[in-house]
Amino acid sequence: MTLGRERDPTAGLQEKDAVFTIPKHPVRRRIHGIETFNVLRGGEYLFMPSLSALRWLANLGS
Repeated sequence: MTLGRERDPTAGLQEKDAVFTIPKHPVRRRIHGIETFNVLRGGEYLFMPSLSALRWLANLGS
């Protein structure tokens, strides 16, 4: 699966004219000029899931 020319607003640096589409019925919503949400320092990237996500993952085997 690919985003094509669109950008993921939560990952990576965003270009000036970046576009993100939210699929919705009957009309999709397209957001232009999304901003960069993360700051890259030293070339590393860290994603920290929420506590509710960790609880959900912990209960998958139950």
